Amino acid sequence: MTPGCTNPAAANYNPAADTEDYSCIYLKRYDGTCYAFQDVPPSEIEDKSFTLSFSLEEMDWVMFHDYIPDFYFSTRNRLFNLKGNKIYKHNAGAPGVYHSSTPKSFFIDMVFADKQEMLLRSVEWITEVIGNNVETEMSTLTHITIWNAQQCTGRIALSSVFDQLQYSTHRKTQGKWSFNHIRDMVKTRGTTFLLDIFNNFAVISNSISQTKPWYEKALLSDNYFVIRFEFDNTSGKQIFFHGADINDKLTPR
Repeated sequence: MTPGCTNPAAANYNPAADTEDYSCIYLKRYDGTCYAFQDVPPSEIEDKSFTLSFSLEEMDWVMFHDYIPDFYFSTRNRLFNLKGNKIYKHNAGAPGVYHSSTPKSFFIDMVFADKQEMLLRSVEWITEVIGNNVETEMSTLTHITIWNAQQCTGRIALSSVFDQLQYSTHRKTQGKWSFNHIRDMVKTRGTTFLLDIFNNFAVISNSISQTKPWYEKALLSDNYFVIRFEFDNTSGKQIFFHGADINDKLTPR
């Protein structure tokens, strides 16, 4: 048995080694600077990591991400991450594309709350979609998901209910949209229907029923609603989200 670095991509690759000892060193050059990274045995790694974005304007952490690099490093002006022996530059490239060619969704979760219980009637938002520096009319978010403590609509593709969206022009590049196809789709009330924050609160598909009888699809009522506005980034265009509001009616007691 000959321990050593068995990866040909490493700087210290040992062709005579037949047992990986995690001593491999990888060298990456970027803008004239060489960076060295060394392997770590998997048994020594306990992955509890997640990715956050920091806003220099707000001076605060503003969002979670669902990509987890192997390493981060920075230069004076740029932030980079390393994944699979490749270096990626932050805030560059196609929208939603990180460590693979498959784009990831952009989404914003907004909370609407009141001291009294509300009945959610409709949701309104204003967006503009830009492609090749030209605004795209009749184009907006791709999905919406709404939930409270007991109810959830599931992830709804807005194109499937396009006929129920009312469009009006406020300015040439902005569209105001209204969506009222809001019903509870949770199979069994009181059961878990969302994953945790480190899974981006994704909907557990088998907890949502698309064949639920109409008389069991209750309106959403609570003293708060979380509304996820999502753009799946598959068009390669940019979306600008200008704001949102809800139309609710207080429930009498």
